[in-house]
Amino acid sequence: MNPSTETATDTQGSEDMPQASATAVTAPLKLDKEEIPSVLGKLRTLVQDKTRFAPQDITPLGEEDVLQDFSLQANYALDARFEQRVINGYFAPSGNDCHCGSHEVGALAHAQEKERLRCAAGKLDNALRQPGHAYNGVEAGVYLPHAVKYWHLDTCSACTGKGRIGCHTCHGSTTETCWNCHGGRTVSCDAYGCYGSGKVSCSYCSGNGTVAEQVTDYVTVQVPTTTCSNGSSHTSYHSETRTQYRTEHRNCYHCSFGKVSCNSCHGSGNINCGTCRASGSVTCRTCSGVGDLRCNPCDGSGKVGKAAWVDVHVAPGYSVSLPKQAPDDARRIRDKESVHSLAAIASNLALAKVSIYNEDQPQEVDALYAAKLRIVRLDAACNAEKHHLVAYGTDLRWLTLDDIVEKLLRGDLKALSDALAGSADDGLFSAHVQGLLTPLRDVAASELNADVIESVLSGEADHAHIDVVSADYAQNVRTCVLGALRQVYTRLAKQFWWKSALVALAAAIATWYFAGRGAAAVTGLLVTGIGYWLFNRKVKTVLSEALGGEQQAERAMRIAGKGRRNQLAQVLILAPASLAVLAASYGLPARVRPFSAPPQAAMASAPVAPHAPAAVPQDASTPKAIKLYENGDKVQALAMLESLVGKGDAGAYGLYGWMLLMGEGQSGPAVAPTAQQRQARQVAAKPLVGKGLLKNDSYALTAKGVMLAEGWQEPRNMARGLDLLKQAANKGNAQAMHLLGLYHVRGYQIPVNHKEARKWFTQAADKGSAGDIYNLGLMDWEGAGLKRPDRASAMQRWKIAAAMGEERAIKAVAQGQP
Repeated sequence: MNPSTETATDTQGSEDMPQASATAVTAPLKLDKEEIPSVLGKLRTLVQDKTRFAPQDITPLGEEDVLQDFSLQANYALDARFEQRVINGYFAPSGNDCHCGSHEVGALAHAQEKERLRCAAGKLDNALRQPGHAYNGVEAGVYLPHAVKYWHLDTCSACTGKGRIGCHTCHGSTTETCWNCHGGRTVSCDAYGCYGSGKVSCSYCSGNGTVAEQVTDYVTVQVPTTTCSNGSSHTSYHSETRTQYRTEHRNCYHCSFGKVSCNSCHGSGNINCGTCRASGSVTCRTCSGVGDLRCNPCDGSGKVGKAAWVDVHVAPGYSVSLPKQAPDDARRIRDKESVHSLAAIASNLALAKVSIYNEDQPQEVDALYAAKLRIVRLDAACNAEKHHLVAYGTDLRWLTLDDIVEKLLRGDLKALSDALAGSADDGLFSAHVQGLLTPLRDVAASELNADVIESVLSGEADHAHIDVVSADYAQNVRTCVLGALRQVYTRLAKQFWWKSALVALAAAIATWYFAGRGAAAVTGLLVTGIGYWLFNRKVKTVLSEALGGEQQAERAMRIAGKGRRNQLAQVLILAPASLAVLAASYGLPARVRPFSAPPQAAMASAPVAPHAPAAVPQDASTPKAIKLYENGDKVQALAMLESLVGKGDAGAYGLYGWMLLMGEGQSGPAVAPTAQQRQARQVAAKPLVGKGLLKNDSYALTAKGVMLAEGWQEPRNMARGLDLLKQAANKGNAQAMHLLGLYHVRGYQIPVNHKEARKWFTQAADKGSAGDIYNLGLMDWEGAGLKRPDRASAMQRWKIAAAMGEERAIKAVAQGQP
């Protein structure tokens, strides 16, 4: 494509634009050195801020600071777009719009395309030449709007110019058939209970057809009266009228078989339609009762037509070209940076030429800008090695650092890598960390390394400082630093784990002694958590001393957490202590505090205490032992029964077997029995209970009933167990009464029966059982077996039980509630 019109303020050749004069110059920078940022200063600042090395480690050998010429071409593609729209009578033409025939609208608009393109090209040419106009100041989109619209309107054929058409629903009548009653004017009655039947349930008899009445009868009865005189008795009779009440059922006078006529439909089953008010028709919903509709094609204006015009759109495109003799680093800069980025860092960007192609129907306008890019080449020495560095632009971006910074850092990285390799042979139980901390401190002292590691762990596409260090170095520093942190964490955990486990175990055992197994487990796990916190504090302290501050230590710990290099240490700290605590809590026996009273419920297992035989009187007998037991002196009763059983007294077997089975009468501090102790107790009691059954002893019957109900040394048989308990209760055994009440109120293996429970609790209370008096009060409080709770009765029962020494009743009276 050859330019037909060219205007140049300067000429410059490039390999991409051969039509311009090819004079690309590399000019030395003429500005004062104090006004230009120094590459050497930027490099030394980078070394000082991001590494642990001194800026003086970089020695300059030579520097070349030049301005490289390049060309920026802006290409603007112009497009004349034909637009056509359907219009109606509401169209309002402007002063330049032209009315024409229907067949001329499109042709006249198309005829404007060339002229509009020429106008747009001229406007763009003038805009580009304006002083201060940015090279990218033209945005994509409509650049030159239309100057004239060509339009034509005809009468609308759908409505023949009226703007309205007839309604297709009501056909002009303005009403339609009611959608609810479908023109029938009535609908089924929707009253409750009627639903079109015309009948509803009678409110007097609730639809039963019969009502119950209480009838009073007055009955005359003969009442005998006996009198005694002179040693003889005489009986006389007199009449008395007494009132008797009975319930009589009769047919309801207000209905017929439980039904009466519906008040809404008066028995017809239908009511007037509320939608159409019993007229059968409603206002047309389509036209809202108007009878006609607005014509859609003309939107009610009565006219339709079309309008056409031409808009010119622009699509800018940009490219950069260099002279043929441009050096390789300049080409690398062009490939690395975008067009707009190069323009932002270039100096002396100025318009050189504007070209309009095909002046008769221009479709492209090119603007050529000449610019200069600063390129600085620095030769420097570091650690006896020479490096060639290149920076460019007004802000001196790095093209290449020739690995000068990376080679400074690789020495520290190699020392850390060697220390890691040596630590692998220290053995499984090695806990020495000092050999790793020194090289880790040297690597971490360079902030650049930490930036690189965090960016890699965050999953960023390009690691931090990608223009300073290579991707290979970034991966190596990540591997070495994370490996060192893992070793530090693990080795410190080897020093700490057994201490944490020992302290947690000791805390759990101490808590068990005073509060039991559940509290022991909670305390042990809490101490384990505190140990883990102390371990992290220890790690932070060690890293702070090694890395030179808490901020550096926190950053290292954050990196270790992101890389999941502290998981093994967490397992070493938490797992042994947690397992020790849980194993101890499971293995230790359940413990009750010495001053806590044993449960009074007969179903609970009483604590076992060392048995110390009490003194047995010479006149020991079974009735005396039973009396001692019922009076609460169970220790003396057990000693007397043991003596009687040893002498072969058959009457003592039943109560002695019961006390052994339930663990009653033991002296000394109470200790919760183990499962083995309970089973041994049941085995010892079984033969004694069997001997007591031969005498039909009430305590033997109670013990046998419990063993069958609970499945102790017997197959579980709840029905048989309850039967034996009832036999014992009928013999006056308060323990059996208490157990029957408990079984029924709790629903243990049988349905809950509050009436039966209240019966047996009442009988036990009548025998003087304070615990069952409390139980009756509890049932009164909750309303169990009653129509409603009776709090006053409950409180009265608790006061009686409290006076008898029942601890639960004493607390309930003091608190005012159970």
